[in-house]
Amino acid sequence: MRTIAHVSDLHFGRLDAPVAERLVEDLRQQTPSLLVVSGDFTQRARRRQYAQAAAFLKRLPTPQILVPGNHDVPMYDVIRRFLLPLQRYQAYITPDLFPSYLDDEMFVLGINTARSFTQKSGWITEDQLAIVEQKMQAQAPGSMRVLVTHHPFIPPPRDPHGDILRGAAGALARLEQCGVDLLLAGHLHLAYHDDVRSRHKATRRSILSIQAGTATSTRRRGEPNAYNWITFSPDLVTVAVRAWDGREFTESLVTRYRRTDHIWSRESQLPVDTTVPRSPEKNQN
Repeated sequence: MRTIAHVSDLHFGRLDAPVAERLVEDLRQQTPSLLVVSGDFTQRARRRQYAQAAAFLKRLPTPQILVPGNHDVPMYDVIRRFLLPLQRYQAYITPDLFPSYLDDEMFVLGINTARSFTQKSGWITEDQLAIVEQKMQAQAPGSMRVLVTHHPFIPPPRDPHGDILRGAAGALARLEQCGVDLLLAGHLHLAYHDDVRSRHKATRRSILSIQAGTATSTRRRGEPNAYNWITFSPDLVTVAVRAWDGREFTESLVTRYRRTDHIWSRESQLPVDTTVPRSPEKNQN
């Protein structure tokens, strides 16, 4: 059995500092097999924000898989945005734009979906898909294959027109061929998960898509700050949303998926009442 702490959208520059401090404590207590951070380390990709994010990451458990988000590309520095979009990210966070983790039960690969030519949306390039295919196909049979992006493949249930990965259906046609089992993402500051076929009817392989809310930002969307605690064995995945209750992170929703005949099915869901401790702010991603 393996555990992944799936954290997203830290947004240094719009950070809720007390929440961030308790997140460090909670993650240290939980001791995951792997920590995944699916993008938006900063609010505006400034040096000071990156320096703060880098110092924060050093306090969190390892190993870590880290991928950039759209906010990690400079917005107002036009030259840097188009010529050196991830220079600061690679200097402060990690130089690796294809980070991976491998053990005897899982292979986790991260890729960049943030682009200079759009403020919010993202996509996977043809070159990236070729690398993903190569790396995923090289894994041993039975290993859980996980892909980490910033932009999600499916929209939230409450907003079917939410900003998902451009060309998601086409990318899934390639990902299903190389046996991807799980997709982890963030971006929309909402926690939700489902089989990708709930949105993409042409996809034949059952792939579980799991999105994390914002762990530490003040830019909430009507949900408390939270992260996902994912536990899995080959055909069983449990997603526990650990949400901020104003004092600490506690389990607010636990969902279990079982894979039978290659199909992920929601087996059970246990809700726990939580409230947003501060008024949500309505800002664009």
